[in-house]
Amino acid sequence: MYTFLVVVFRFFILLFWGLDVEGLEHIPQDSGAIVAGNHTSWYDPVVLAVAIKRPIHFMGKAELFEHPILRWFFFQVHAFPVRRGHADREAIRTSQDKVTEGHLLGMFPEGTRNKTLEALLPMQGGGVPIIPVVVSKGRRTGLRRPFKVTVGSPINLGGPKKASKADIAQGSKAISAQFSSLLSRNN
Repeated sequence: MYTFLVVVFRFFILLFWGLDVEGLEHIPQDSGAIVAGNHTSWYDPVVLAVAIKRPIHFMGKAELFEHPILRWFFFQVHAFPVRRGHADREAIRTSQDKVTEGHLLGMFPEGTRNKTLEALLPMQGGGVPIIPVVVSKGRRTGLRRPFKVTVGSPINLGGPKKASKADIAQGSKAISAQFSSLLSRNN
């Protein structure tokens, strides 16, 4: 179902808005990585799934999985729940399994839709690169205003190891700096 929906959304995005993607060479072709995106709108995961050529296993807030039909749908498109504000061991294990198996893990370190970069949550990479990605709307061309996806350079936090608070803070600062840099390039 994931592949089918990506094809359908790609068609509509290209038809109505357009899509400009830069930096895809930073996405590993066959190994695990964390795709850390900014989150300003509900469409961010959809645009990321269309822009990046590999399937992404997104972490989503647990509230999205409460209704049985939505839960079924989100599992079909490789998403899994995380309880925000808790040490959700099951989500952590699922995340580790996904990247260890060579999949891309999609997450939004801001924790929720956010118009600023002030609420970036701490992250640790667990031995795989963290790849910052920003989604924004590009400059209007005629009637269309294309989506702009910019993929940053991978950040390696030196794992796998138990990261100290200082390591996590340093990694979060590096990701936040990349988000700011990528956003300024997009505008």
